[in-house]
Amino acid sequence: MKEFDYSTVPHYKFYRFAIKVFGPAFKRIYHITYKGMENIPEDKKYIVAINHTCALDPVFVALADGIPALHFMAKTELFENPVVAWVITHLYGFPVKRGQGDTTAVEYAKKIIAEDHVLAICPEGKRIKDKDGVPQKAKAGVALIARDTGAAVLPVAICCKEKIVKGSHLTVRFGEPIKASELGIDENSSREEVKDAANIVMQKISEMRESELSGD
Repeated sequence: MKEFDYSTVPHYKFYRFAIKVFGPAFKRIYHITYKGMENIPEDKKYIVAINHTCALDPVFVALADGIPALHFMAKTELFENPVVAWVITHLYGFPVKRGQGDTTAVEYAKKIIAEDHVLAICPEGKRIKDKDGVPQKAKAGVALIARDTGAAVLPVAICCKEKIVKGSHLTVRFGEPIKASELGIDENSSREEVKDAANIVMQKISEMRESELSGD
């Protein structure tokens, strides 16, 4: 696997090309409806937090009209294939070693925000393949990054009544941003307190998903 360059945040023309060329087809294939677009902040100092239903979650969100380019974490195993690695990298994905406290990836995520780009993260850390798609507890990462950068967190719920496949009907619902100060943590907070703060984000995502699926 080619070593990922964490030293700089790149700019690739491929991202916008892919969104423009392939985006309309994706929206038709998955029958995507977008709600809560008015909640997308005007500035770029925020983190997009998404429940992890399938590998395409960041793509579904990135196709929303008016949202800036999303730089997103992806498991390092996806970068082992050089062709796949090239595509993911040029779509602003970067590798993270799951379950290992990958400080390099976290510091790169902070750099993304510091340079006025938007970070996308799935707080659960991995796809939810069972449990009826119900969002699960979050890892500490989203709260840790929000605390250290002061970035707000924009909760986004991917909502579908069934497993997401071609032909599904899904809704991408944007919630109101959660200010970093509302997470109630600082540099003296314990690891458990940081995890609790991350779960404030997941609770909001869960509430939005339940509301959408129940028709409220």
